[in-house]
Amino acid sequence: MKPFDLENKNEIKSGFKVPENYFEQFEAKIMAQIPVEKETKVVSLFYRKQVWISAIAAVFLLAIAIPVYFNMASESNLDASTIENYLAQQQNVGITELSKHLTDDDIIALEKNLSLNESNPDAVEDYLSESENLDYYINE
Repeated sequence: MKPFDLENKNEIKSGFKVPENYFEQFEAKIMAQIPVEKETKVVSLFYRKQVWISAIAAVFLLAIAIPVYFNMASESNLDASTIENYLAQQQNVGITELSKHLTDDDIIALEKNLSLNESNPDAVEDYLSESENLDYYINE
C-alpha cells in the first residue's frame, strides 16, 4: 500500500454532498416537524395565594375543633353514682315510671345479669346482702 498524505493531496473526496438550498429550507423543515403547541393556561398568582389561605384556615379549624370535641365527649360520660344520685333526688320518678321505659330485651338482659332464674333463686338475696345501699332498697 502506498502511503498518502491527506493534508497535501486532495485526491480523496468526501462521500457526502449537501443538497442545493439545504440551509435555506432547513428552518422551515424543522418547524414543520415540531407539533403545534396548544394555548397555555395562565394561572393567576392570587389563585395560588387563595389555595394557601384556604389550607391554613382548614388547619386552624381542625386544631380548634378536635380538642373541643374531645373535651365535650369526656364531659358527657356520667358515672353510675351520679345517675343514682340524680334519680334519688327526683321525687316524681318511681319504679313504675322507670319500668315503663324498659323493653322486653332490657328485662331479659337484667335477668341474665342478676341470674334470676330457677337454677339460682337466692340471687336477689345475695345481691342485696352484698350491696352497700341495702337501706335504700328496703325503704324504696
